Amino acid sequence: MQRVPTGISTLDSILKGGFEKGSITLIYGGPGTGKTNIALNFSINCVKNYGSVIFIDSESLSPERLHSFTGGKKEIASKLLFYRVRSFIEQEEAIKKTYSLLMRGINVSAIVIDSFTEFYNLNIEHMNSLASLSKQLGILEDIAKNYSIVVLLTSRVYYSIKDGRIKNVAGYYMNPAIKTIIRLEKIDDIRKAILEKHRTIVPGKEALFKIQSDSVIGVE
Repeated sequence: MQRVPTGISTLDSILKGGFEKGSITLIYGGPGTGKTNIALNFSINCVKNYGSVIFIDSESLSPERLHSFTGGKKEIASKLLFYRVRSFIEQEEAIKKTYSLLMRGINVSAIVIDSFTEFYNLNIEHMNSLASLSKQLGILEDIAKNYSIVVLLTSRVYYSIKDGRIKNVAGYYMNPAIKTIIRLEKIDDIRKAILEKHRTIVPGKEALFKIQSDSVIGVE
């Protein structure tokens, strides 16, 4: 199975080279655990070494933060195809547009959505939200398989009283379609990634990393 490095040494080590092509990877964790930073670090690493990346942003990523990761280099920023969405409907439309671009021949090395579940709300229009979630995941699965690229999603979390731990939002509906799931935790100024699900790697492996102003680095 071909993999694309994240650019974070410790994470790439437990993933045996990086995120898998042809499938969806999900990263989830509480606020400040590093979801967006990993998404950015992976995206910039792809742009530098493999080609353009489509980045769908629902987190209102600041221009300053993006600038720090690109180093202000136009040749890098120009290969980061950026969509900002403000609703679940807009997110679905952005995913459809992405598929249309791919069918027209645009070459990309990865699709990143941060955060995939930002606007998902089961308490509002339950069936509409579920229908859109299912449609979006279906399109993303097709994209990953048909074009053999990495699809990386991040997700918000909630606390499950039943299980006594945090879980990714909409996990009951999403997780069957996700081939790799990584949970993030914060330990002071260090973050930990725990592999929860993978097609070929035994779950439970852990990687430590640290967030810098312009990158994410592994902590051995």
